[in-house]
Amino acid sequence: MTLQGGKILAANKVCLNKLVTRLGFSPLRFAQSLTWIVAVAIAWCTISMDVAWAASTKSSNVQGQLVSEVKTIQPGTPLWVALQIKIRPGWHIYWKNPGDSGAAPKIQWTRTQGVNAGELVFPYPERLPVGPLMNFGYKDEVYLLTEINSNTSLPTNPVTLRAKADILVCKEECIPEQVTSTLTMPVNANAPAKDSNWAEAFSRTRQALPQPTPWQTSFTLDEKDLTLYVNAPSLQAGQIEQVQFFPEKDGIIQNAAPQNLKISSDGITLKIERGYQETANIVEGVLVVREKLDSKTATQAFTIQAKPKAASNSNLTAQTTDSPIWQALILALVGGIVLNLMPCVFPVLSLKALNIAQQGQHSIRQTRLQGLVFTAGVLVSFALVAGVLLILRGLGQQIGWGFQLQSPMFVLLMAYVLFAVGLSLSGVFVVGASIMGVGHSLTSRSGYAGEFFTGVLTTVMATPCTAPFMATAVSVALTQPAAVAIAILMTLGFGLALPYLLLSFTTALRRFLPKPGAWMETFQQILAFPMYAASAWLVWVLTLQAGTDGLAVALGGMILIGFAAWLHQKTQMSRQFWRRFGLVGSLVAVALAVTLTGLVQNPTPVAEPGSTNSASQTLWKPYTVEQLESLRSSRQPVFINFTASWCITCLVNERVALSQPEVMAAFQDKGVTLIKADWTNRNPNITEALSKFGRSGVPLYVFYPTGLEQQPLILPQVLTPAIVQDSLSKVS
Repeated sequence: MTLQGGKILAANKVCLNKLVTRLGFSPLRFAQSLTWIVAVAIAWCTISMDVAWAASTKSSNVQGQLVSEVKTIQPGTPLWVALQIKIRPGWHIYWKNPGDSGAAPKIQWTRTQGVNAGELVFPYPERLPVGPLMNFGYKDEVYLLTEINSNTSLPTNPVTLRAKADILVCKEECIPEQVTSTLTMPVNANAPAKDSNWAEAFSRTRQALPQPTPWQTSFTLDEKDLTLYVNAPSLQAGQIEQVQFFPEKDGIIQNAAPQNLKISSDGITLKIERGYQETANIVEGVLVVREKLDSKTATQAFTIQAKPKAASNSNLTAQTTDSPIWQALILALVGGIVLNLMPCVFPVLSLKALNIAQQGQHSIRQTRLQGLVFTAGVLVSFALVAGVLLILRGLGQQIGWGFQLQSPMFVLLMAYVLFAVGLSLSGVFVVGASIMGVGHSLTSRSGYAGEFFTGVLTTVMATPCTAPFMATAVSVALTQPAAVAIAILMTLGFGLALPYLLLSFTTALRRFLPKPGAWMETFQQILAFPMYAASAWLVWVLTLQAGTDGLAVALGGMILIGFAAWLHQKTQMSRQFWRRFGLVGSLVAVALAVTLTGLVQNPTPVAEPGSTNSASQTLWKPYTVEQLESLRSSRQPVFINFTASWCITCLVNERVALSQPEVMAAFQDKGVTLIKADWTNRNPNITEALSKFGRSGVPLYVFYPTGLEQQPLILPQVLTPAIVQDSLSKVS
């Protein structure tokens, strides 16, 4: 009795917690304590009732057994079995989406050699009102189907299927039941005959299985309702008696709300009060249609995957992607220009600053060619990034802007490159006449290859950031055909290179440049330190992604890079044999460093970006879809920080705005729950959440006010304490 009571207590606590959430109360300690008290009382009553009923009927609330559609197993031929569940009168069990409370049945198979069992297949459910709530499930009796597959080499010995099912059965209270059943079937090479004892049950169950819809379906969302549109002109209004929608996932609709049906010459329109999920890219579920045919009533169920109606502009994603292409191009150009001012590009600005300072000693023709080569480097890099991004998107990958820095291997390679650039600027080594457009002496050599590579490096360092204006442009690009998408992203790259290109072609602007002199050698060495700082930042990001093992690999690789630079420079003025030895030795050291990157491919859970000692960090909860839905359904204000450790703009915003004492105090005064969606490593759930707001990268700051009917507020990408506090004023 103690074990059974514990199961009942736990089940009722889960159901009551969900009930408290559905009714709009916050699950604070008082509510939790009250839930335990009520659960104890219900459990005690349940135990008493269970004992009394068992004494009279000698059975449990559900009875289950495995049954087969055929009498024998033919090796290599699939067959169907069913878990027959008989339910105590007045009680019910649940569908795969149980509705406002409850839990779906789960089955665990004991593995039999040569035989594999599939997932449970559910017939369409019925609506089961329980007070103010609405559940989806079954009463009296139900058959849950499972496909059984066997190997062609299955032995002729009889096969025993063993299954254990966990079933939550409810009336006003809920009791977890466990059904264990076995089914032994002979193996026969001949085609199996159907078992007449169960043929009618399987036929009836198959008629109740949802079939793919033959009609096109779509939906719209407004502040209050979700409206489903079924393009079924063949249906006649006089024959349709009832249409019910059962969502695949919770939170799409208010389950207990009435489903208002309208039938026209175009088909079916079903308007339902929307649930606590703010947006949806697709609405999946089962549509149950009951119609009158002659003197009989027929019920059919169809699986639907409704997409946003073309004319709808009711959600945030649609509002973003409906922007005209010319507007996206303008936003991309302006965003690319502004991207030069973002912190991500600061390390590369040191190289550009040195190149600009050197332009005073070049001819007009050479200066312009350098500007064009730098722009070509940026555009080629943007085209490559855009192509890879669109290919991966087309393959169904959940990725976004800056996706390459979610790879620890790529982060480590970039740390190597920036470290090597820093060594070059410090004068440790020089390859040829110039490296990255920086000459080893202040001569008039062109360095076009260096200019091109500087453009490449600028692009790579710019992609982790999302500047104002460019977020919408990038999001629009990722929803357009490939040609339009590449045009938008190339315009973004042109905007990034435009300031440097204008300086190269405008003689009047170059007059303000300082004259070259001996000071430039010292200036070059000073500019090495931003490169070292950027390399150290990337190593920090790598540590968050791959742990201390990644840190060890990075330090070992940098030692090899440093040794290669020293050996190459040390042997440059030696005899030919030693020069070749130095070149080969340097290449071997660099190859070993690159090989080490293969040891950091598997990321580890990411620590919170920012200072782990900061008290404010303990207030941030990790992002999960379930947690957000729970908080929204309980009408709690929520602030989500979409961030990544490799996004410098994100880290600056956290330091400058989000972690300030006055901002944290305002969050606490308003009772705002803080959630951090950390995108440092690839996370499809966070990528999907970003796309719902029309974004493909971080930072993104979303504030959900108290009321479910209020649309979320999107804050600017560059924050100040005043901006955050002003958004909090919307909370009463």
